[in-house]
Amino acid sequence: MCGYTNWENMLRLQRCLKGPALETVRSRLVLPAVVPQVIETLRMRYGRPELLINALLERVRNIPPLKHDKLEGLIEYGLSVQAFCDHIVAANEHAHLSNPMLLQELVGKLPADQKLMWAGYKRSLGVVDLKTFSDYMECIVGDASSVVLFESERSKSRGYVHSHTGDDADDQPLAVHKQIECSFCKEVGHRIRECQGFRNLNVDERWRKIRAMSLCQNCLFNHGRRSCRSSSRCNIAGCQFRHHPLLHSTRQRAGLPTQLAESHTHRYLGSSVLFRIVPVTLYGQTGVVNTYAFLDEGSSLTLIEGDIAEQIGASGTIQPLCLRWTGNTSRIEETSKIINITVGGVGSEKRFNMINVRTVSSLNLPSQTFRMEEAVKQFGRLKQLPIKSYKNAVPRLLIGLDNLNLSVPLKSREGKGEGPVAVKTRLGWCVYGKQSLGVANQYNLHVCECSSNKDLQDAVKQLYELEEVGVGNVTLRSKEEQRALDLLEQTTVRVGEKFETGLLWKDDHTKLPDSCSMALRRLECLERKMACNPVLKENVHQQIREFVDKGYIHKATEKELKAANPQRIWYLPVGTVVNPKKPGKTRIVWDAAAKVKGVSLNSVLLKGPDQLVPLLGVLFRFRQFKIAVCSDVKKMFLQILMRETDKHSQRILWREVPTRDPDIYLADVATFGSTCSPASVQFVKNKNAREHSDQFPRAAEGILQSTYVDDYLDSFGSEEEACRVSNEVRQIFRNGGFQLRIGFQIIKKF
Repeated sequence: MCGYTNWENMLRLQRCLKGPALETVRSRLVLPAVVPQVIETLRMRYGRPELLINALLERVRNIPPLKHDKLEGLIEYGLSVQAFCDHIVAANEHAHLSNPMLLQELVGKLPADQKLMWAGYKRSLGVVDLKTFSDYMECIVGDASSVVLFESERSKSRGYVHSHTGDDADDQPLAVHKQIECSFCKEVGHRIRECQGFRNLNVDERWRKIRAMSLCQNCLFNHGRRSCRSSSRCNIAGCQFRHHPLLHSTRQRAGLPTQLAESHTHRYLGSSVLFRIVPVTLYGQTGVVNTYAFLDEGSSLTLIEGDIAEQIGASGTIQPLCLRWTGNTSRIEETSKIINITVGGVGSEKRFNMINVRTVSSLNLPSQTFRMEEAVKQFGRLKQLPIKSYKNAVPRLLIGLDNLNLSVPLKSREGKGEGPVAVKTRLGWCVYGKQSLGVANQYNLHVCECSSNKDLQDAVKQLYELEEVGVGNVTLRSKEEQRALDLLEQTTVRVGEKFETGLLWKDDHTKLPDSCSMALRRLECLERKMACNPVLKENVHQQIREFVDKGYIHKATEKELKAANPQRIWYLPVGTVVNPKKPGKTRIVWDAAAKVKGVSLNSVLLKGPDQLVPLLGVLFRFRQFKIAVCSDVKKMFLQILMRETDKHSQRILWREVPTRDPDIYLADVATFGSTCSPASVQFVKNKNAREHSDQFPRAAEGILQSTYVDDYLDSFGSEEEACRVSNEVRQIFRNGGFQLRIGFQIIKKF
């Protein structure tokens, strides 16, 4: 009806089916030609009108009794009744509309005032049925909707869990963007899984894209280090790997390692720590549940898992909630509800009311085991306390500071040495603190679904590079590598005896966040380090002065600062590194990997194509003849000029006196820390050599084929040839702005 092909419908079925419905047709979800038969089978098993009517009826019945002051619940109930009746009419099952017992059941959920209004409504109609009641609820829903604020118009509450509030700017509620933006094409209105540009890529390119954008392979979202909540699997042709169907490849069936998971197993040997948890009983309108409560004085709110709230029949209004932890880690609960519940200690008759409790999808609190008998043997102060042992207890209720009266200590028992503390609260006794009790032969397994086997991939890549030495040179470039190569061709120009180039941006419309405060903090950290080490301070200051004198960096003028593109401004933190093999020598680096709001300069730059010649080939040619020549380029990266528009993406904060405001410097050359600098340097080196290939063919060939990074290694049959070519190589490098260190060393091999 909608123009989908059998192949597209098969993918849609594989993506949406689960449980018994999937098992019914799993074996047939292979050939697109049988999709009509699959749909007919599903319609026969699950598409019967009476089944759908019963499902809609159960949905209406599961709605809790309505309250006169909760118009949102009245709207939800009215819409469910309308959907139920509309489906009965659409399925031509009109007999259900005349069921008086069903009508009485539906009317019974209304508040008393609404029942009176319904009685007045039906008085003038004579015979009424479910359709009449549906029309009445339609009027009620319309009236209620005109005075109730919708969810999109409500502001989000905000809670802090295990956190300390910062300054006023940081305490403002996080803005929630309702517009959907594609991570791939940056257009608004669709997600990456629906992006046609992303779908046009082959599977390998899709994998590279999601890794570059740090997206989860399972849900194609960026949820940081948090584990993916989606439990779906690929299911294409029976594939049970946890990746999105768009990332499925037929090569996976051939045994290639495609599941990106890391497994870290360790044996538990040391002591553990008991958190402050206590067994409690939750009371609601429809049930009673026993669980464990986590008494947390670092949380400003009381939180409960949503499925526990449903079990006890606790209902409330939906209001999105933003949770924030230390390190600016945040999480948004879009369907969080504000509910009121009653809690008490297990076996106690005392009950306490907790208001404005917020529901969350999952607390993900750690499980805990406590053996009272073993604890009493080790810590005599715990004798005769009414505390029971528990095993693998997982708290599903977190009591915060808004209900502090339930966690305040009334009595306590503690010892002089190390060990746990026993505290009596209004919910009962609990033991927490450091304990020396361990569980023998316990193993913990941690699985990260979003990581990749990068080391293994690099090793395989190096293996193939070794195998290719001397065989051939076939270059297949990805779209990213081709874009980087095009940018190098467009931006690299000769300026006198040197070359000028630009940064290799992943996107032409990249917008960088404000990084000035981050760079300032790093500068202050370096200043504190130098204050404790006068030798380091003098070394760093001397190198900065040399950078300025040699034209590597310069102090920005007011005119330059005003002319900068505000979306491409980035501050590089100043850092120092020391090589253990070169004691006493300190090198200054610009940290292009430093992040602000998850973005670094390197994260928006392309690495560029690999232009290095194989090292084994260089070594083979170095050993080919009896006269060997070697030399290296002095400060190769610093000889490449940076184009004017990209200098503001390499700003540097520096000052020699910590008490005054830092000055802004611009890096005029390629920086050693940028991910695109190696590719830019190799491109300039090769471009310069090719410009001299007609005048000095042997020397240009030596630079192109016998230079690895900045080391030139070559061999010749005679000293005369070695001297002549060496002088030509020196001349070619000099014409590109490069200086060979201490000339050449000629080695005679016998």
